[in-house]
Amino acid sequence: MSCNTSLCFFHVTFFLDPKHLENFEKYLKTMNCSEEICLLTTFAQMAQTKRADVDEHFIKIIVLEIYEVSYVSLSTRETFSKVGRELLGAIASIHTQIVSVLLDRIRETIETVGMVSLYLFKELPLYLWKPSSSEIAVIRDWLLNYSLTTVENKLACIILEGLNWGFREQDALHLDPALHSEVALMVLEAYQKYLSQKPYAGLLSESIKQVSYLASIVRYGETPEAFFNQWAWGLILRLKLHRNDRGMQHGWPAVPVPDSVLDMTESVTLHPLLKAVKANIPIGCYLALAMTTLGHSIEKFCAEGIPLLGVLVQCRHLRTVVHVLDKILPLFYSCQYYLLKNEQFLSCIQLFLHLDSGVPQGVTQQVTHKVTQHLTGVSYGENVKLLSSMMQTHIFLNDQPNGAGPAAVLEFWVHILTSQQLWHRDRATLFLLDDLCKAAFQYGQEDCVQKLLYQQHKNALGYHCDKGLLSSLVSWIVAGNVTPSFVEGNANSSQVWFSWMVLNMESIFEEDSQLRRVVERELVINALTPDQALKKAQAQLKLPIVPSLQRLLIYRWAHQALATPADHPLMPLIWQKFFLLYLHRPGPQYGLPVDGCIGRRFFQSAAHVNLLSEMKQRLIEVADFHHAASKALRVESPAEGSDRSPEKASSSPDYLTSPELHKELVRLCNVFVLWLEEESFQKGDTYIPSLPKQYDVHRLAKVMQNQQDLWMEYVNVELIHREFQEALNLWLQVQLESHTACVSAGRTDFTNPVLAKERIISNLKKFDTPKPPLLLQMMKAPVPVISSASLVSQKEAIQLMRVDLNVLQRHAKTAALWESQHVALNSEILDTVPKLYVNREEQITLHLECRGTSNKGCQGAALLTIQFEGKYKNEAVSQQLHALRKEVRQLLAEAKKPPSLGVVEAAVHVENFITALINIYKVQPMPAIKKVGISLFFTLVEYVCDETQRSPPTRQFFTSCIEILGQVFISGTKSECKRLLQTILQNRRLCTLLSPYFTPVASPSEFVALYEKVVAFLSEDSSDVVFMLLTKFDLTQWLNIAKPPLSERTKLLESIHLALNACGLEPDEDILMPFNIFCKHWTNLLQYQFPDHYSDFLRLFVQSSSEQLLSPDCWKASLKALGCGSPVPEQASFKKNDSTENPILQDAAKILLSAEQVRETIEWLSTSFYKLRLASTDFRTFGLFSKWSPYVAELNKFLEYLIKRLTDMEVANLSQEPVGSNRILAALQSLYSVIAGLFKPWILVLDKEDGSNQPCYPWLESDTPVVSTMVCLFTDCIKLLHESFKDKLLPSHHGALWLHLMHYCECCTAPKMPEFILYTFHTEFRKLPWKEMHPDHMLMEEFFKIERGSPKSCFLFLGYVLCEINWVSVLSDAWNPNPHPQTHSMIVCLLYMMVLLAKEEQLTGKEESPLINLLGQTSSLPWQLVGISSYQSIISYCNSHYPPSVILAKDAAAELIVKLLKISAGFGASSDSHVHLDATLKCRAYIRQVVQFLSTLEQSGKITLAVLEQEMSKLLDDIVIFNPPDMDLQMRHMALSSLFTETLMMMNNSRVTTAESLRGSLRKWVDSKVHGLLAMPLLTAACQSLASVRHMAETTEACITAYFSEDSPHYQDLGWGPILASLQVPELTMEEFLQECLSLGSYLTLYVYLLQCLNTDQTLTNEMKILLTISKWLEQVYPSSAKEEAKLFLWWHKAMQLSLIQMEQDDTVLIESVIQTLLSIQGRQSQLAEERVTSGILGAIGLGRKSPLSPRFRVVARSLSAFLLVQIPAEGQVRLKAGSEPKLSLKAQQVALSVLGSMASNKQYMDYQEQLSQASLFIKHPEHCFQDCNNLLSLLINTLYPEVHYLDSIR
Repeated sequence: MSCNTSLCFFHVTFFLDPKHLENFEKYLKTMNCSEEICLLTTFAQMAQTKRADVDEHFIKIIVLEIYEVSYVSLSTRETFSKVGRELLGAIASIHTQIVSVLLDRIRETIETVGMVSLYLFKELPLYLWKPSSSEIAVIRDWLLNYSLTTVENKLACIILEGLNWGFREQDALHLDPALHSEVALMVLEAYQKYLSQKPYAGLLSESIKQVSYLASIVRYGETPEAFFNQWAWGLILRLKLHRNDRGMQHGWPAVPVPDSVLDMTESVTLHPLLKAVKANIPIGCYLALAMTTLGHSIEKFCAEGIPLLGVLVQCRHLRTVVHVLDKILPLFYSCQYYLLKNEQFLSCIQLFLHLDSGVPQGVTQQVTHKVTQHLTGVSYGENVKLLSSMMQTHIFLNDQPNGAGPAAVLEFWVHILTSQQLWHRDRATLFLLDDLCKAAFQYGQEDCVQKLLYQQHKNALGYHCDKGLLSSLVSWIVAGNVTPSFVEGNANSSQVWFSWMVLNMESIFEEDSQLRRVVERELVINALTPDQALKKAQAQLKLPIVPSLQRLLIYRWAHQALATPADHPLMPLIWQKFFLLYLHRPGPQYGLPVDGCIGRRFFQSAAHVNLLSEMKQRLIEVADFHHAASKALRVESPAEGSDRSPEKASSSPDYLTSPELHKELVRLCNVFVLWLEEESFQKGDTYIPSLPKQYDVHRLAKVMQNQQDLWMEYVNVELIHREFQEALNLWLQVQLESHTACVSAGRTDFTNPVLAKERIISNLKKFDTPKPPLLLQMMKAPVPVISSASLVSQKEAIQLMRVDLNVLQRHAKTAALWESQHVALNSEILDTVPKLYVNREEQITLHLECRGTSNKGCQGAALLTIQFEGKYKNEAVSQQLHALRKEVRQLLAEAKKPPSLGVVEAAVHVENFITALINIYKVQPMPAIKKVGISLFFTLVEYVCDETQRSPPTRQFFTSCIEILGQVFISGTKSECKRLLQTILQNRRLCTLLSPYFTPVASPSEFVALYEKVVAFLSEDSSDVVFMLLTKFDLTQWLNIAKPPLSERTKLLESIHLALNACGLEPDEDILMPFNIFCKHWTNLLQYQFPDHYSDFLRLFVQSSSEQLLSPDCWKASLKALGCGSPVPEQASFKKNDSTENPILQDAAKILLSAEQVRETIEWLSTSFYKLRLASTDFRTFGLFSKWSPYVAELNKFLEYLIKRLTDMEVANLSQEPVGSNRILAALQSLYSVIAGLFKPWILVLDKEDGSNQPCYPWLESDTPVVSTMVCLFTDCIKLLHESFKDKLLPSHHGALWLHLMHYCECCTAPKMPEFILYTFHTEFRKLPWKEMHPDHMLMEEFFKIERGSPKSCFLFLGYVLCEINWVSVLSDAWNPNPHPQTHSMIVCLLYMMVLLAKEEQLTGKEESPLINLLGQTSSLPWQLVGISSYQSIISYCNSHYPPSVILAKDAAAELIVKLLKISAGFGASSDSHVHLDATLKCRAYIRQVVQFLSTLEQSGKITLAVLEQEMSKLLDDIVIFNPPDMDLQMRHMALSSLFTETLMMMNNSRVTTAESLRGSLRKWVDSKVHGLLAMPLLTAACQSLASVRHMAETTEACITAYFSEDSPHYQDLGWGPILASLQVPELTMEEFLQECLSLGSYLTLYVYLLQCLNTDQTLTNEMKILLTISKWLEQVYPSSAKEEAKLFLWWHKAMQLSLIQMEQDDTVLIESVIQTLLSIQGRQSQLAEERVTSGILGAIGLGRKSPLSPRFRVVARSLSAFLLVQIPAEGQVRLKAGSEPKLSLKAQQVALSVLGSMASNKQYMDYQEQLSQASLFIKHPEHCFQDCNNLLSLLINTLYPEVHYLDSIR
C-alpha cells in the first residue's frame, strides 16, 4: 500500500482548510479502494484514543472529514458510505460527544444526504449518548414540523428509538426523568397531529411485529401512519414515566404522591395530554395514567383513572393494560378494597380476559377464528401470559422487606379472578389461577388461597344462600346431577396446581362437615356400600347438601393422579394424598381393634375396580417414564401427547431434572404398585415391620398412621423455581428492554366534528337578539376627594385617617364577635345532641300463627312476650336544639349581609389617600410627604389588633396598606430602623407584617446596637421573630459598605457569640433557624479581613465549649469557613499521602491559615488544653472529654488539618536534604514532639501539680467511643509522619514508629494503668504499619521491662508489634563475615522475645497471628550467633514457665516454639561458612530439657508408651542429622556421644516397664537408622550412660551389629579398631555385664571384650586365660536364632589362633591343656551340629526339639568338628605339620567321615553339596594339619556367609 506516514501527517495537519479538504477528496479519487479505506481507517483509529489529554477539536475535525467524504461529497460517498458509517460508529462508541457534532452537521446537510442519514444514525451507539436541551429541540422540530414521509421526521424517530431509556448499572436512569416526560408529551403531540383523525388504534395495530422503525420503513409496504403508530406506542411504553418504573428493582411501598408528579388539570405543560384524554385517545389515556397524579394517587385513580383504563381495554390495547396494572397495583395491595369493590375495575379485568381469547372484538361475526389469528399474529393467551408474569413478579417483589407480602398479592388476584360468574369454566382465568396456586405453593401461602376458595365453595353449595336457592340445589342433586366443583369433570390435566389447591380445599370441607368420618364408620361397622353409606351419612349429619359419590375425595384424588402428567412436580404428592385415604385404618376411631385399611371398601363396583387397574397401569407407565428420564433420554410423558399445558410447551427444552430424583421417583412408583396390589393390607392381617424392604415400611407406617406431612423430597423444587424464574424474566425483559421494545398501538375511531365557527353561530341563533346598552347617567362620587393639604400635613392626615380606621376596626370587631358567637353555639349544639335520644325498657306481646295443615287452619296463635330497650326522644332537648339552630341561622344571615356603605367608603377613602400620597411622593419626594407616609404607616400599625387579623377582609386590607407604605417610606430609611425594631419587639405578632421593611443596613452606625437588641430578645418562644429579624441583617453588605473598625466588629462578634451560647449545646427545633443565621454571620465575620478575629474565635469557642454552651455545628461552620472542614468521615483521615488528593486541601484558594499561623495555632491549642486539663478538679478527674465529647468530631477535623499542613510544610522544607541527615532527624523528632504535645492533654495520663504523684486519667470508660476517634486521629497522624519521612531515613535511624513506640513505653505502660484506656490505645495503634519499623536494643530493653512490671495487655501489644516486624531484614547483618556486636545482642533478644510470647494464648490463638508467622520464619533467622549462656538461660525459662506437655501439643504455637528451641540450638543448621556458636552444648541443653519434660510426663502418667517411644526416636533422629561444621572425627564422635548420652538418660529415669519398652524401641531404631561409624558414638554413650547392664549389653550388641550393616556406605573399609576404641566395659559391674551378654546372645560384644583383653596384656599366660574363657563361654551359650549363629565363628577362629600360639611353645603340659580345650570345643561343635537339641531329658534320648540353627551353620560346625578330630588322632597328640596321611582313629572314622557322608545325602543339605565335598576333601588332604583349621573355617564362611561383614576379618 502506498499510504504512508508522511501522507497521514500531511492530511492531519492541513485538512482544517476547506481547500485542503477538496484536494484530499481529489486525492482519494486517484487511489484504489483498499488504499482509500486504509487511509480513512487510520484517521478513525487516531480519533479513537482514550487518553485523558485527547484533543477534542482534532477528533471533531476527523469525524467531520469522514462524514464529508462518506456522505456529502458526491464523488466519494457511493464508495465510502458503508465504511464511513462503521468508522463513525466506532469513534462514537469511544467519544459519544461526536453524535452531537454529527447531528449538528446533518441538520445543515440533510437535503444533500437524504435517506442515507437514517442508516448512519442507526449505526451510531445512541444508547450511550445524552442529548442536550438544544438537541432535543432540533429533534422536536423535525418530529412535529415535518410530515411523516420526510427524512427529518424519520430521522427524529430513529434517534428517539435508539436512545437508552433504561437504567445504568447503578439502577439510575440513563437519561434524566424530565427528558422522559418531555419526550412523552412530544410523541403525544405528534400522534395527535398526524394520527388523531386516522383509525390506527384498533385491531391491526395489536398485531404489528416487533421490528425497528428503520426496518419497518424499508421492508414493509404499509403506510407511514401505520408505522408511526407502531413507533409511537413502542417508544411510549419504553419511557420510565411512573414512579414505580424508576424504582422497580427495589420494590415499591405505597407512599404519598410525590411533589414532582403533575396534576393534568392544573399544569399548563400537560395541556396536550388533557386534550387527548378528553378525546379518549388511547395513547393519551396511557400517558395520563403513567405520568400524572391519576396513576400516583389512590383516590384519583379510583375516581378518574379507571375509566381511562377501560378505554385502553375497549380499544384492545391489552399489552398496554398490563403495563398500566404493573404501575398502579402496588399502590393498592395494602388497601385492596378500593379496587375489589369497584365494579368498573372488575369489568375491565373481565373484558381483558375475554378479549385475549384470540378473537378480536368486532370481527367475530365476519371472519373465522383461524383467519383472525392470522390477521393479528398474536398467539393464544399472549397477553394473559404477560399478565401472569407480571402477577408473579409482584408476588416476588412484595416478598421483599418493604413489600406488602406475597399473601396480599395472592388474595387480591384470587378475589379479582373469582369475582365473575362461572369463572372456573374460563380458560384464561384458570390459567392465571394455576400460576397463582404454584406461586402460593412456592411461598408457603396456600392457606390464604384455600381460605378464599373454601368460602366460594361453601357459597356454591348453598351454605350462605336463601332457602329458595338451597331447595333448588337439593332438587338438582336429587335429580342425579353431580355436585358442583371448581374442578369440573373427574380431574384437570392442564391446571394441576389449581386442581391441587381445590382438592385440598374440598378435603378440608369434607373433614369439617364430618362426612368422611361418618361414611367410613358406616363402611366399617355396617359393611354398607359407598352409596348406602353416603345416604346414611346425609341423614345423620342433616347437611344442607351432600356431594354425590364421585365427588368423594378418595375418587377425586384417584382421577387426578391418573390425569397428572408424569413430569409434573406435584405428581408424587397427589399420589400421596390418594394413599392417605386408600390405606387409612379407621378402626381405632370407632372403638374397634386395628383392622385393615378402608380403601378397598370404596372400590367394590366394577367401574371402581377398573379404576384401580388403570391406576396401577398408570404407575407402571410413570415409572417407565422416569426410568428413561434418569438415563437423560427425552421422552414424552405418557398419556399426555399434545395435551401438555402451554406453559410446559414453552419451557426451555434444554432443561433436565437430576437423574437421582428420577431414580427416586421410579422407586416410589414401584412402592405404590406394591401398596395397590397387596390384599393383606385391606384384611389387616399383616405385620408391617416384617414386610420386605421394597415395601418402604417406614413410609407405609406413616401413611397408615395418617401423617399428613408432604413428601417434599420427591418434589422437583428446582423445576418449580426455574419456571417461576422464567416467568419473572419474561416480565423483566418486557420492562427493561433497551432498544427493541415495539408494543402494539391501539386504534381510536373519531368522526369529523362540525367546524367550531359553524357550531357557535348555530347555537347563537337559538337566543334572542341582544338589547342595546343603557343610557349613561353621571353619578356623584361615593368617597370624598382627597385634598392636597392633607397630603403634606402630618396632623391633618392622621386625623383624617383615624376616622376611617376606627370604622374599619369596629367592623372587624363585629365580625370577630359573630365568629365567637357562632363557635359558642356550635359547641352547645354538639354538647346537646347526645342527649336528644335515650333508651327506655319496653315490653310487647306478639301473636304468632302457623300455616296449619292442608285441611285445617291454625288452632290458636302463640303468644310471645318480648322485652327490649327502645329509642325515646327527649322533647325538651329537641326544643332546645331547635332554638339553638334558629339562633345559628339568624347569626349566619347577619354575617352574610354585605358590609355597610360606611365601611366600604372608609376602606376606599384610605386606599385613595395612600395612592395619592405615593403618587405625589414619586413625583416630588419631599420630606414632609415622607413624614406623612411614615406617620400613616405607624398609625395603621397601631390599629392592627387580633380582631382585624381574624377577619379576612380587614386582614387583607391592613396588610396591603402597610405593605405599600412600608416599601415606599419605611424600607431603607435610616431614622426608622430603631423605631420599627422597637415596635416589632413590643408586639411580636406584628413581626410577619412589619419585618419585610426592617433594613438595619440602612443605618450602619446603629447596626451593632440593633443586632444586640435582637440577640437580647432571643428565647424559645420568640425564635420565629428573631429569625425573621436576623434575615434582615445583611452582614456582608454592612462590612463592604460601612467598613467598620476592628472594635465594632469585635463587639458584634462577641454579641454573636452570646447568641450562640444562648442557643445551647443542642438547639431546639424552634430555635434552629435563628441559630443557622447566627452561624452564617459568625463565619462571615471570621472570614472578613482574616485573621483579625481568628484569635477571638479560638479563645471564645474553647471557653464556651469547655462549659458545653456551644453547639458542635458552630465549630463545623467555622472550620468550613477556614477551609478546614472535611467532607470525608472522621475515620477516613490520611488515607492518601498526596496532599493534593486530600479533600481538606482540594481548593487551594480556601486555605486561609499561613504556615506561621498553623504553628502558632498548634502551640496555642497544646498550651490551652494542657492548662485547661489541670485547671479544674472535674477535668483532672474526668478528663477533657467529660465536657468536650460533643465537639470531638469537629475538633478532630481541625487537628487533622493542622497536623497535615504542618507535616507537608516540613517535608517540603526538607526536600533537598540528603537521606538520613541530622536536620531530617531533628525535624522528625520535633514534629513528633509537637504532635504528641497536641494530643497529650486529651489522651495521656498527667500528674497533678501539687506533687502528690496521683495520676489524672484522661477519660472515663463511658467516653471511650468518642475517645477512640481522637486516638484514631493520633494514630493516623503518626502514620502520616511515618509515610512522609520513611523515604528520607536509613533503616537504622529512629523513625516515627520507633519514636511513637518509645513514647508509648514511657507514657502508657504504668503498672496501674486502667485496662479500658489501654484497650483503646492498643486497638488503634495496631493499625500502624509496624512491619516497616526497625527496632534496636533500646526498644528490646523496654519490651523486657514491660514484661516484668507493666500490665499484661501492654506486654501483649508490644509483643504483637515486635512480631509484625520483618526480622529477617533487621538481622541481615548476621550473615556478614564479621557481624556487629549489636546484631549478636538483637538475635538473643529476639529469641528471648519469641519464647516469652509463645506461651500467650491471646497472641497465638488469633487467626493469621503475627507471632505464628514469625515462629514460622524460624529457619530463616541467624540463630548461630546465640551463645550457650544465653541459650541456657532461655532453656531455664522454658523449664520454669512452660508445661512439660508443650513438646507433645499439636497446636501450631507449641510445635513452632519447640522447633524454635531445636533450630536455635543447632539442630538442622546448615554446614556453611557461618560457625554455629556452642552448637554441641546448646544441643545437649535442648536434649536434656526435652528428656526432662518427657521423664516428668512419664512419671506423672501423662504420656503413653507409644508417644514416648516416638519422641525418643525423634531425638535420636535429630542427633543423627546433627552436623556441626569444622569438626574432626574425634570431636564429632565426642559431640554425638554426649548427645546420645543425654538422650539415653531417659531410660534411666523411667519406670521398669517403660524402660523395657524404650529398650525395644531403641533396638528397632538402631537396626533401622544406624549404620557404620555412626554407631560408635552411640556405643560409647550406651556404655557411659545406661544404668542397666541388661540394657547396656543389648544396646552395645545392636551398635556393633549396625556398625557392620550392609546399609553402611563404607562397610567394606570397616575394621574392629573403632569398636575397640569405643566400647567401654563397666569395671564395677563387669562380671554382671558379661553374664548378661552371655544370656542375651551379645557375642560380638564379648568378642570385642576378648580383643580388648588381649590388647591390654599380650602375654602367653593371658592368652591361655582367654582361650580357657572362650572354651568356658562356648559351653554356656547356644544361639537362639540363625541371626546369632555366625558370631560363634569369631570365637572359634580366635580359639584356634590362640591354641596354635600355645602349641608353638613346645610345653608338654601346656600342649596337653590346649588339646583338652580343643576337644572340649570340638565336642561343643559336634553338639551344635546336631539336627535336634541334645540338652534336657528328651535331648539325651534323641527326642529334643528341632535345632534353631541353620543347616549351613551345621555344615560349618560338623566340618570343623571332624577336622579337629582328624587332627587330634589321640590324646596328647596334634598334627601340627603336614606331609603324611592323617592316621584316622576308629572314632574319627566312625564319627567324622561317616557323618559328613550322611549329610551329603540328606535333603536338608542339598544346597550345600559343594561345601560338604570341599570340607571332606580338605579334611582328608594330607597337606592339611591343625594349622589349617582357620583356613577351613575361612573357606566355608566365604561361600556360606558372604553377607555377614563382621566375619570379613577372618575370611
